[in-house]
Amino acid sequence: MSRPSPDRPPRIGQLSVYFGLFDEAMPPEFRRDREALAHRFTEFLSAGGDVVYPGVVDSEEAGRRANRVFAAEEVEVVVFVPAMAAPPSYGWEAISGLDVPVISVAAQELTSIPDVYTTEEGTQRSTLVGLVMFTNVMAREGRPMVTLVGRLESAEFAAEVAETVRAAALANRLKGSRVGAIGAPIGGYLDVEATPDEVARLGLQMVSISREELNTAFAEASAEGVKGLADGLRDRFETSRTSDEILHRSARLALALQDICQRNGLAGGTVNCHGDMFRWNPEVGITACLGVTCLTEAGTPLSCTGDLPAGIALVIGKAVAGGSLYCEVYGVDFEGDWVLLANGGESDVSMADPTRPITLLPEDHYMGVGGPGTAIVFSLPTGPATLLSMSPIAGAEGGWALVVGEGEIIGSRHEAIEGPNGMFRFSSGPAPEAFQRFCNAGATHHSVLTPGHNLRTLQLMAEWMGFEVRAV
Repeated sequence: MSRPSPDRPPRIGQLSVYFGLFDEAMPPEFRRDREALAHRFTEFLSAGGDVVYPGVVDSEEAGRRANRVFAAEEVEVVVFVPAMAAPPSYGWEAISGLDVPVISVAAQELTSIPDVYTTEEGTQRSTLVGLVMFTNVMAREGRPMVTLVGRLESAEFAAEVAETVRAAALANRLKGSRVGAIGAPIGGYLDVEATPDEVARLGLQMVSISREELNTAFAEASAEGVKGLADGLRDRFETSRTSDEILHRSARLALALQDICQRNGLAGGTVNCHGDMFRWNPEVGITACLGVTCLTEAGTPLSCTGDLPAGIALVIGKAVAGGSLYCEVYGVDFEGDWVLLANGGESDVSMADPTRPITLLPEDHYMGVGGPGTAIVFSLPTGPATLLSMSPIAGAEGGWALVVGEGEIIGSRHEAIEGPNGMFRFSSGPAPEAFQRFCNAGATHHSVLTPGHNLRTLQLMAEWMGFEVRAV
């Protein structure tokens, strides 16, 4: 089962309406003028993706034709951008039955309204009237929506619309995704649990992977594939402290996890190394840090300890920002006003500082019956970053909260921790108070670090995925 790449340009259905009621009262060129405006809208929207424009929708039948075009072209988001006021039934017919996000946009031609403004001019430039007619019906019918109002000639507004389109398309691509649980959570870890019904509220499907399936995939990984992966890792990273035996066993497990994810069509998920699936399984016998790292880098993020909510946050973060690091907040530096982020050796190497080495080490802190797995150690680059944590929360919209703290990585110097590490400073205020807000908002003890500032995109995605964003 293939999934659309998050980097692929969104397919945008342009929905521009026209109302012929005023034709007799308006100049002969009125319709041509509004059709020309709709073509300007096409150019405007093309900055955010590939536009599918079925022509102006000037009747309910035209709306049904547009609907068929949108369905056939597999648009990922519909942008309602009216050329003028028109009965909202036209637009409603165009989106009826389409299970895709809808964004309503008024791209106004005028920057200011002149003192002398005639009825004809008001009719010609009635996009705001058309907008609110349609958004009322969206609200009546309970359709999630985002509405944007701005100037057609504004580059900033075009960028805002493009960002919103991207967020909508990402939400649409994640809808229906399968997330895997390869091992149940550690006993007593109540803060990382999630049921299949809770996961389904996000429009996702939880898939539980058996120990037998893992053992079979581990046994069937080819010696050639194992050697090829291990050799490739030695070419890329510093591996002198990791023996062939350790690296090859970890590579075999990485290939097994890759096979499981591919055969089950998983977008991501979680493993629990600390149980009878991995460390104490005589068929496997090691931690899965290397496999988690390889899959997360390739676009199928996995968390550890059976923390599926963190796995879902990793999937969202990777789609939004291109990088997604599973981590914990290890402590507060009160003098420097930062918190230490690190983990036990699993990673997303796409987030590593490119100027510093990436090292593979035996994971001897978490030994299994088969010996150590392979841990990945690297430093994070300085720059803007966003810290996430996701959990089912009673009373949150949709039953889920995504806690979001924007900030920056200000340094990375804790290599002795033998895992990815960085010093994170919250943008919202002093580190102790910011972390208090992080806790009070419902964060778990597993966080996700993403590059860049991503709060706005996450807030937009939440409109269509049905979770609540709690900014701290």
